[in-house]
Amino acid sequence: MKKIISLFVVCISSLLPFSLFAEPFTLIGQGTQISPFTAKIGIGAGQAEYQYGLAGRSETYRAGFEYNPRNFGFEIGVNRSSYFIPPDRSTEMSSAMILSAPTFDNFGYYFAGASMIDKITFSKTFLDLGPTFHFRPGSKFDPYIGAGFGIADIGAKQSTLRAYGKLGVRMNFERSFLFFELEGASINRHFLGEKYVYGEGSGIFGFGYYFGSASSSDNKQVAPVKQKEEEPTPKQEEVKKEEPTPSKTEEVQPTEDKP
Repeated sequence: MKKIISLFVVCISSLLPFSLFAEPFTLIGQGTQISPFTAKIGIGAGQAEYQYGLAGRSETYRAGFEYNPRNFGFEIGVNRSSYFIPPDRSTEMSSAMILSAPTFDNFGYYFAGASMIDKITFSKTFLDLGPTFHFRPGSKFDPYIGAGFGIADIGAKQSTLRAYGKLGVRMNFERSFLFFELEGASINRHFLGEKYVYGEGSGIFGFGYYFGSASSSDNKQVAPVKQKEEEPTPKQEEVKKEEPTPSKTEEVQPTEDKP
């Protein structure tokens, strides 16, 4: 648990400089990003594999929030995952024999525990969190990458952790977007003193929405700056007033013809 907390603190501290000092950005021909705050929901399917080679399908439903003021961001969400992996009776039997040796008094107890781990339907709800990086934030197509970890069933006798990495693309509209992600994850379950490892590969498709509004500085950057017309200075006005005008005395008199 201490390692999880320390990793969370490291992720937050690494992203704070980008979040605090990030400036609003303008995209050529695309305008500005509506808001750095997004909410999204998605559904996915894939394949999960048990550590001894057994494989089956997986399903996931998730909802989350993301904050990305510029390229770097941070995401937190809830992920409900279900794994449909066929049981491995030989592994269950050998695990129960090893744990109950040499008297085998608790063989049935350990065999039942191993069967619970290997049951066909096994579902967990994870709290996922981790950093993201967007290559073209606010543009029509925004590819991004992300990584993080998920926590479920934190307790003295059992716990489930997962580490994941993902590659995604976001298609932006005015205040909403569609996204598609390819994700790979490693799930580690600790139960009755034993560790069980699963691998998962899945694709997730979903919908998102920008909530909140852009800061006023965004509008200032987008609005064109009008150039003020140059006003004549007082000196120029005085020069115009002091221009000499022909006087009556200076008019040319007709000359008389000499005889």
